[in-house]
Amino acid sequence: MNYQVLARKYRPQNFQEIVGQEHVVQALVNGLENNRLHHAFLFTGTRGVGKTTIARVLAKALNCLEGVSGNPCGVCQHCQEIKNGEFIDLIEVDAASRTGVDDTRSLLENVQYSPNKGQYKIYLIDEVHMFSKSSFNALLKTLEEPPEHVKFLLATTEPDKLPVTVLSRCLQFNLKRLTQKQIGDHLVSLLQRESVAYDDKAIQLIARVADGSMRDSLSLLDQSLAFGAGQIKYDEIRSMLGTIEQSHVTELLQLISAQDHSGTVDKMEWLNDMSVDYTQLLEDLCLLLHEISLVQTLGRVAGGAQFDMVDVKNFAKELQAESIQWYYQLVIKALADIKYTPSKKISFEMAIIRMLTFVNSSGAVGTQAVNNTNQQTQTTAQNGNHSAQTAHGKATNTAKTTDTSIAKPSTKPGTAAVNQVSETVDHVSGVVDDKVDATPAAEKTQQIVSHDLAALTAENWPVTFQKMQLRGLARELARNLELLENTGNVITFAVDEANGNFMTDKTKKAVEDELLAGSDLYSIKFVMKNQANTIARMAAQEQAKKQDNSDNLDPVVAGLQHQFGAQIIQNKLGD
Repeated sequence: MNYQVLARKYRPQNFQEIVGQEHVVQALVNGLENNRLHHAFLFTGTRGVGKTTIARVLAKALNCLEGVSGNPCGVCQHCQEIKNGEFIDLIEVDAASRTGVDDTRSLLENVQYSPNKGQYKIYLIDEVHMFSKSSFNALLKTLEEPPEHVKFLLATTEPDKLPVTVLSRCLQFNLKRLTQKQIGDHLVSLLQRESVAYDDKAIQLIARVADGSMRDSLSLLDQSLAFGAGQIKYDEIRSMLGTIEQSHVTELLQLISAQDHSGTVDKMEWLNDMSVDYTQLLEDLCLLLHEISLVQTLGRVAGGAQFDMVDVKNFAKELQAESIQWYYQLVIKALADIKYTPSKKISFEMAIIRMLTFVNSSGAVGTQAVNNTNQQTQTTAQNGNHSAQTAHGKATNTAKTTDTSIAKPSTKPGTAAVNQVSETVDHVSGVVDDKVDATPAAEKTQQIVSHDLAALTAENWPVTFQKMQLRGLARELARNLELLENTGNVITFAVDEANGNFMTDKTKKAVEDELLAGSDLYSIKFVMKNQANTIARMAAQEQAKKQDNSDNLDPVVAGLQHQFGAQIIQNKLGD
């Protein structure tokens, strides 16, 4: 007897044997049992999830000699003929090979005639999205109002390519991709029925590579049986699929995170000698990063990738979350670029180079070295906070005695390192220039230059503004302030109404912290004013004045002013 492939030998023959599509099976069985049958069914989903199989079981349920029910007998003549593809009233069509409108018209010529043997004449059209526009138009009228004895069963992997007019005439069922556990359990049950020895790790690997498709998993199982001479062994399956032991993926990430360039190069050469599947290798690296991220963020693991949990937890402790997310994006980018690069090897190696380059260019963010750097800068920051509190106390005493000045705090070592790491993390996280300087006030007093608040006036406010170390929205708020008065230790600023959106609780606090330097002798009051005489407005007026003057100049002179900031010296002849 000729060998029959597993996908055909174990194709489900009733609704109870269908794996992982319980939501579809329940709806169909209930409709059959209660005689609530639609005239057109559309089954959608990725390859190998059971679209055509469910359609055939439904055809069997509609034409079983025992009557229409959710449990066809499977042994009557009609059920056997449907199983063998010999039932005359089940017309199966591959739309990919019959895309023309003439094919569709000839297909529908006999729709009005009653079925020859069964209760229903069934048209099963696979990959229906391959029909041409004219073919869909020819199908529409019949699909909307078919005779009572006709049922349409449509299947497609790309429902978005179907016209809305077709979708609206069908009862649509979306089939899900199968989980690794569902596929693995089904493969085990088949191998037990076949009395085949197998490794659990081998089954898990096949289920993962099948990527949600039961048909793909059965094809891989057939290939594995041939490769392993009737046995399913993990090492042989791994060799057949071009995958490597996952410990090698873990080792590769360890070398990258440790910035071991020499070790990384050696590992890449070893992988090349092993003739690995680089797509699969990138996917494995992606799975490892996903597991690490789950542990870091949610304290749990998916478990499907079967990595050593000790390694995963160690990575979760040693690497920063930002680095894991960045590495993940680089791997995903490499997977997307594979089809554009000359070879998969190039795409893989460029991903590794980017991971190494990122760490170097960003101050080792995400590696253990960065963690050490952060610990050092945090310790320095804590010391600086203590110094700032001491300086603040001295400043308060001095202010109470003189009532005119604030103590100038000492510059804190390590602040530049903290800012550099903070800015790098902000850049990696996608934070743009709309942030307010979030440095705590205790640290802020160490960075700023003391301002003589007693002598602060509207005239010297622009000069004071230039000395202030503000960023982002806080700086824009300060540019749009007009100093109205400075009396009774209260400094009143007017905020230009046209730019009032710059004033938030955070920006106001940032301006106060910068200007007052932690002093409790002065306070700042903000009021709104229409067309306030702000620094921003004065700068705009000055620019407009220069522009007006340049309009009357020779074009060459105006160009020199614009490009090089040239100035005109008004001298009389003979001077």
